[in-house]
Amino acid sequence: MRIFLGAVLACLRLLAPAPASAGDPGAATVAVQAVTPTADGRATVVSCSGVLIAPDIVLTAGHCLDLIESASQLAVFAYRNGAPLPRPLGVAAFARHPGHVVGWRTKPGGPEARQREIAADLALLRLATPLAEPGPAALGAGAEANSTIAGVGSGGGRLRRSTLSGVRFASGGGARVGFATSAAPVCGGDSGGPAFANGEVWGLVAALLRAKAGCGTRIVATPVDPASEGFLQMKARISAR
Repeated sequence: MRIFLGAVLACLRLLAPAPASAGDPGAATVAVQAVTPTADGRATVVSCSGVLIAPDIVLTAGHCLDLIESASQLAVFAYRNGAPLPRPLGVAAFARHPGHVVGWRTKPGGPEARQREIAADLALLRLATPLAEPGPAALGAGAEANSTIAGVGSGGGRLRRSTLSGVRFASGGGARVGFATSAAPVCGGDSGGPAFANGEVWGLVAALLRAKAGCGTRIVATPVDPASEGFLQMKARISAR
């Protein structure tokens, strides 16, 4: 199998947005933008998704931050009733997973050869100002058959959800990653979007398998374990800054 990895990965295009509610992982989904100036005076903008896991902490995919060096290059947009709020939220600090490999998406090989990189494709952002709403999502270790993903990519930037089927896990080389099929096409912009079941986030969208024209329905997910050493190190790093 071969992973398609564009400059911006995974976004949901179909399914209507659901109403917000406190603690709902879908409602807690946010947009993450990373802006990197270029030599010609312009900028490269990488747009991804993320999810609030505390009033001032966003969990997203590590590769979304590969080009940045400073928290000032990041902005977060919260959503209300499926639409983005106009004012960007500043980021005070960020930390990639200690095992994250910068630029891993550009390396050749299928998921069997790159599961270790995918398993460490996480990052945390600390917002400059905590959010009163939406309520943050809870983290859980177990994926269920009734899982859903959320993201804020194409489709006018509105928040979308899609149900998952065939959720399974593989542990090649000791690195555990998830595979599933989305009911709606997944395209550019939703890397870092949450995968969740029963109100708890168990993973993040990381990549696509066998995509066509930049879209596909077969996803690879990075599991989230809040008790793992890598996750605890990320939390400590953003707290110390």
